[in-house]
Amino acid sequence: MKKNATALFCLCLAALLFAGMASAEAPKLEGPYLVTTCGQSPGAVMLRMSALQAGVQAEHDNALSAPALAGKKAKTLIVTAGTSMKGMGAAGTNVNKEIERCTALMEAARSAGMTVVGAHIEGMARRTDSSDEASIEAVMGAADIILVVEDSDSDGFFTRYAGEHGKPIVKVKDALAIGNALK
Repeated sequence: MKKNATALFCLCLAALLFAGMASAEAPKLEGPYLVTTCGQSPGAVMLRMSALQAGVQAEHDNALSAPALAGKKAKTLIVTAGTSMKGMGAAGTNVNKEIERCTALMEAARSAGMTVVGAHIEGMARRTDSSDEASIEAVMGAADIILVVEDSDSDGFFTRYAGEHGKPIVKVKDALAIGNALK
């Protein structure tokens, strides 16, 4: 009888701890959303399109800056990580300028009471070089929450990163599923 009570107690304690971990891993995101990219890749456009398909309000601006936050009514800033050399060239920027812009933007958003989400939604193709790595580290390091698609985390990188840095992570199947995660 005493063994059963101890086992039941341990089982209940484990269930409570697991429930607490599950809720930490799947936070509720709240809109309206502002979306930008750190690296001028198409991820921010993909994210906004998925949000619109799900009926979620998301404003997109690849050049969004800290001063531009004034007057915005968004509750959440989402910054996608992963670089495009072609995109940065067309925008007249580079990875260092992108990181500087986005770091200042994320700090301003947090100061304004917004939640900051670091997203990686273009899969392993946006994890291939040092520019991608720098963008990812800057964005995820400053994020309150990490949002990834399964393909971006196929090697468990973002899951480990979230665990090591005590950040909640939201994983979705693919870019099309992002909109529903934002509801």
